[in-house]
Amino acid sequence: MNNFVYPLLIVGATIAGFLVMLSAVRKIPEDHRGVLFRFGRLVRELKPGTTWVWPLIDQVMLVDLREQTFALPDGLSVANEGARYSVTGQYSCKVTAAIPAVMAARQAQQDISQTVGEKLLAEIKRMGVATALSQPAHGQQLALEALNEQMSRAWQLKFTGIEFALTPL
Repeated sequence: MNNFVYPLLIVGATIAGFLVMLSAVRKIPEDHRGVLFRFGRLVRELKPGTTWVWPLIDQVMLVDLREQTFALPDGLSVANEGARYSVTGQYSCKVTAAIPAVMAARQAQQDISQTVGEKLLAEIKRMGVATALSQPAHGQQLALEALNEQMSRAWQLKFTGIEFALTPL
């Protein structure tokens, strides 16, 4: 009986060690950065490639540095001279700095699309609904500049495009 127990324990320990080693390997894709947290505290940024982390101790958050496009949230509307307009569209952005972007997102705990929608509505009201309706390209350029001025530093994002349309309700 003992002749089978010890080799079985050795094989089991070897397999367990191998599985722990496999779970310690993280692959960071190109165009991404990893942000390493140890026990919930920021440690460092991880470059693309293969890296080792401590299983069950470290957490890696991947940050995509490519330009991404998101839809504006539903339910955005603006009023002008008694008329109400629904605002629909999309915006494009990319992360400029991985660690500050992750920390800002964790601290804010809110949906960035909702924040972009609120900023867009404020900018439409500021520029005037008539301008947004009569000169949509100019209105979109003004909104893009406002988003970059107001949000890029706080969220570490570079807004690269915004498209929106006003539809009478």
